[in-house]
Amino acid sequence: MQQIQDILKKLFRHQQIDSDFDLMDNTTALLAKYAYLPIQELLDFKPEVTAGYQGILAELDVVNAEATAILLLKGLTAIQSGSIDAANYLQQAQGVQITALGYSYLALHYFIQDEPEKVVEVCTNAIVDFPKEPYFYACRCIMNRNLDDDEGAFYDYQVAKRLDFNYHSLLEWHEHLPYLEALKAEQLDIQELERCWRQTPNNIENLAKLALEYVHIYDYQQAIDLYSQGLTLSSDPAEWYVYRAAIYSKLTLYILALKDCDQALIIDKSCVSAYILRAKLHECLGKDKEALGDYEKAESINPDQSAIYEERASLFERLGKDEDAIVDYSKLIALMKDDFYPYVLRADVFERLGKQEEALLDYNRAIDLNPYYSDLYQYRAAIKESLGDRIGAEADLQKFEELDEE
Repeated sequence: MQQIQDILKKLFRHQQIDSDFDLMDNTTALLAKYAYLPIQELLDFKPEVTAGYQGILAELDVVNAEATAILLLKGLTAIQSGSIDAANYLQQAQGVQITALGYSYLALHYFIQDEPEKVVEVCTNAIVDFPKEPYFYACRCIMNRNLDDDEGAFYDYQVAKRLDFNYHSLLEWHEHLPYLEALKAEQLDIQELERCWRQTPNNIENLAKLALEYVHIYDYQQAIDLYSQGLTLSSDPAEWYVYRAAIYSKLTLYILALKDCDQALIIDKSCVSAYILRAKLHECLGKDKEALGDYEKAESINPDQSAIYEERASLFERLGKDEDAIVDYSKLIALMKDDFYPYVLRADVFERLGKQEEALLDYNRAIDLNPYYSDLYQYRAAIKESLGDRIGAEADLQKFEELDEE
């Protein structure tokens, strides 16, 4: 519907709107497209009363669309205009149909109104109704930090990270925000690279190194700016789109990251790194079929790229397809014969399938490759115990304790 498309473009200026405001879509994808985290640095609008927003309200009154969607969009319009009517519209929307977007907009409204306790309350209710959405744990973590509730913040951080590891990067970035200038001042490498960059602004190699240094100190916004500059300088812009997309993903700005991956593939249809990153983004959005398609495409282009098999095997595990995961971990081992870690990953799947002998062989090989990693002996001890080798298990536990003390 063109009319609602036009309204969406006015409200969501930060992205290209290519679909209707369909509340039947995947909840995680809807939050990624249309929600705003309660972090001032990520808001792309400032609450200010303008005639334009009042006009949007009038347009919404005559749009033929689902009542809940209309009320949610009215609520967001009111938030952007700084109107106190926002809570009323959004509570009406939740009364018609409880949605994750409704919770996210209520939390955003109270955040902008500087009512962190109400944000926590909204997020807590959202977690009850949407317990598998990391978004709400991250929002509540941010608010708990502001309220000096370190225990609550740490709990939410752990859950959000477990559900989607990108939230680890996001929340680490948020925690470091107040200290970025001090961190930058301490980094001699950054100062030297900045000096070189000013002297030779066309040196793409220096720019890449500088951007990476900013990533290391969690200054993701500065890194994004530098990667954006690199796009205009590089003879291989596809890779630079992937670099920027990777930082967008760390901030859980998945729609922007997807757009960069798509752009990279328009420039270079054989860009394996773009397929791999896009696959991971699809996973984060709950679009597993699309993720598998991208991994398959990446494999067809470069079957020797080890990251394909590690990432896809992890997805297979999450989908309960352990046999497929073993196939991919075996491919990974074939490419990385001298690395102990792929053997550990495969051993874990063998153990879950009850294939203890195969798991034992993998732990044996892992220990041969890395005999000083204490945890491996603990893992192997459990396998030996299950196979009835109590003497071997005790010996491994003793070795674990010896190494752990060193």
